[in-house]
Formats: sequence, C-alpha cells, structure tokens
Amino acid sequence: MNAFGTVNLIVDEIVKAEQAGSDVAEFKQSIVELIQKRMYVLDKEIKEQQQSFIKEQAELEPKSTAALLSYMHFLSQQDLVYSTSTNAVLDLETLGVAPETAKEGLIDKLYQRSEGFAGLVILVGNQQDELNRMLRITPTDQSLKDQLAVVTEQLKIAGESFKLSVELLTNLGFDADFYQSIILKLGGQLTTEILDPAVLSNMALRAWSVIVDYFSENGGEWVFKLLIITAIFYISRTLSRVFRRFLTKSLDRSNLRLSSLMKEMIISSASRFIMVIGLFIALAQIGISLAPILAGLGVAGFIVGFALQDTLSNFAAGMMILIYRPYDVGDVVEVAGVFGKVKSMNLVSTTILTFDNQTLVIPNSKIWGDVIKNVTAQQLRRVDLVFGIGYGDDIEKAERVLAELVNGHKCVLQSPAPTIKVNTLNESSVDFIVRPWVRTEDYWDVYWDLTKQVKLRFDLEQISIPFPQRDLHIIKELD
Repeated sequence: MNAFGTVNLIVDEIVKAEQAGSDVAEFKQSIVELIQKRMYVLDKEIKEQQQSFIKEQAELEPKSTAALLSYMHFLSQQDLVYSTSTNAVLDLETLGVAPETAKEGLIDKLYQRSEGFAGLVILVGNQQDELNRMLRITPTDQSLKDQLAVVTEQLKIAGESFKLSVELLTNLGFDADFYQSIILKLGGQLTTEILDPAVLSNMALRAWSVIVDYFSENGGEWVFKLLIITAIFYISRTLSRVFRRFLTKSLDRSNLRLSSLMKEMIISSASRFIMVIGLFIALAQIGISLAPILAGLGVAGFIVGFALQDTLSNFAAGMMILIYRPYDVGDVVEVAGVFGKVKSMNLVSTTILTFDNQTLVIPNSKIWGDVIKNVTAQQLRRVDLVFGIGYGDDIEKAERVLAELVNGHKCVLQSPAPTIKVNTLNESSVDFIVRPWVRTEDYWDVYWDLTKQVKLRFDLEQISIPFPQRDLHIIKELD
C-alpha cells in the first residue's frame, strides 16, 4: 500500500507539470494504467479477505477473545484496502480520467459496508444498554461484566471502521448525511460534516421519528399516568388546604397556650407534609425510585447546611424562642436595641413595627443572644412618676393633692394600692414618688394624664414646682 503513497506524489507532480506546459502525456498514461491494474488487484483482495474471514470465524467460538482479535484484523485489512481504492479513484479523477464503473462499484461496496455497520452499531448498542441495565440489578455478576467488555470493544472497533466508511463515501461524492446521526451515538468527535445543515436536518427528522414512534407505542400509558399525577396533586392540594383550615380553627378554639409562631409552624408543617406525601406518590406512579431521591436530599441537606451556617443559627434561635416563648405577636418588646411592637415572627427572623411606624426585620440569633424585654408580658404595670415641690411648700397638702389625683383617675387600680411617698430631698426640691398600678394597655394614658393634671392642680393650689437653682453669697472685703 506504500506504493500508492508514492503514486499520489507522482500524480501531484504530473498535474503541476501539465500546468507548467510540459509534455507528460506518455508518462501520465503509464501511471493511469498502473492505477487501474492496482484497482483490479484491490477489488480481488477485498473478496479474498471476506472469504478468509468467514472461514476463520466459523472455526472460532463466538464472542471469544480469538474471534474478537480476528474481527479486529479483518476490519483493519478492509479499512486499508478501501482507503487505498478510494485514493486510486480520486487520483484517476485528478488525472482527468473518469472511472465511472470502478467508482460506482466502490461506492456500492462502501454503501453496503456502511449499512452493515449501521445495523451492527444499533444492535450492539442495544446489547450494551441491556447489559448495563442487568449489571445495575446484579452489579457483582462477573459473567455480565465480561460480556459487557466484549460488546463494548466490539462497538468501538466497528465504530472506527464505520466512521472511515462514511468518510470515504463522502470523499467520493456520496450523500452520507444519514449515517452522521448514528455516528453521534458512538460518542465520537464531531466533524465539520455533522454541522452541515443537511446533516442537522436529517438528525432532527430521525429524532422526531423516534419521538413519534415512542409516543405511538407508549402515548396512552403516559396520558393515563399524567392524568393520575394531576389527580394526585389536586387531591393533595385540596386536602392540604382543608386540613390547614381545620387545624387553624382547632388551635384557635383550644385551651392550649401556644404562641403564634408555634401555631403557624404546626399548621404549615402539617399542610406541607400532606403535599410531600402526594409528591412521593406521584413520583412512584411514573416509576421513579424514592430511595435515590431521599439519599440525594440527605447529601444536599448537608451541603446546604454547611453553606448556610448563619441562617441555621437563626433557625436554632427561632426554635429556642418557639420553646420558651419570651414574646409573641402583638407584644411590645425591646430586643437587640430596638423598641416596638412584634408584627410577625418565624423561625428565622422577627419583624418589629416601631412606634414611629418603621418596620425592622431582626435575625433571631441577635434577639436570643441579647436581653429580651417584654413590656406587655404582664397584665398589670406600675407607672413610675416623680414630682418635686419647693422647700417652702406644705408637704402634707401636696401629698393630699397627689392622692386625690391618683385615686380619682378612672384607669388607676386600687389593688395593688398606689404608692405616694416623699422620696428625696434634692438641692432645689422635695421629690415625691407616685406609683399607681394600671392595666398594661392603659400605661401611657395614665402617665400622660397624671403628668398634666399634677401641673394644673399644683398651679391652682399654689404649690410650686421648683427648677434647679443655686444661691450665691458674695462677701465684700473690708479695706
């Protein structure tokens, strides 16, 4: 075959000489005759190799190592002969000779060879898929592993010769687009021919044909499964909503002292549990195994948990708040340096509405890691007030006035009894502490009312409310 490499070089030189105007007609004719004789020999070699291979395979055990080696040797011989024959035809065309009969015969042989390979690739590929499926069921079966190794090697060998045959057909001007889609299944390298619009169109038509055939055979089954899945999802969603409403009403009517967060978590968890059960049932209907999904969720949960450590710390703090219930929705609290009313809460964060109408979302980890002050946790609160009078004013009178104002307020409770005492002798005033008890919701009303009423009444009773002052004594020095 190396002689034909030399012939190719000679053909190139003849073409260059003719282009230069040299007379090489006699030499050219001799080369043409040499190529034609060699093509006859090559055609004879193809037939002899095929007969020898058939005879040899009959003496060997099918799918044995010896049979596989014989198959490899046969294909390599055939590949070389067909490649050389194709080069010979192309050389004759380069020299201006039209070997139509030889070319058509070679194209016919390559076409039959490609057809055989196409069927073989599909058949062996199906065998490979079946063996892989069986190995997934019995992964320790050595016999299956050996069969798979032989089939895989056979597919690889046939695939290489198949690609070469298609390439030779293309070089001879034959439309081999049909085979490119089959070559793609072998996982080989993409060639420029595959990117040709005709090739892509052929592949798309074949894919569409496969889809149509599949749904023609299995369409009814899939439609039935789709209807079942839709019904399962609808039933699960309906049950989830009904159970959510039922559970909400039950918890609202029960005597259990549950926080809003606990109620919401119980209701949400129960409704979502129903949806998850429905999802698993739907997946089982289409033949999806749940074990790999659950295992995957476990691995994904570990990865997500590692990546979201801060969020998980908030979640853990939310669980502590859920268990110990230091506050609930509607309580007025001071947490993480923020004072306001709890608007909403979940396991990750708490939303506070301040009294100047700002909405603040605070992570639960910051709340649980600091002091929590719940202003409205108790039903009763004590209002702490301080009023000062001058040193020249009547203490008994002032105390009597304060008692009248406190006891006369409709929101002040008589039990526990209010406290009115002289507490401090300051530099400029005598200070009374006034500490009435009120309901928590009346705290600020009483605070503001008493502050205003004390000022008005002290003015009316001519009781002074002194401001800080300092007496300076100036001593005049005598000369």
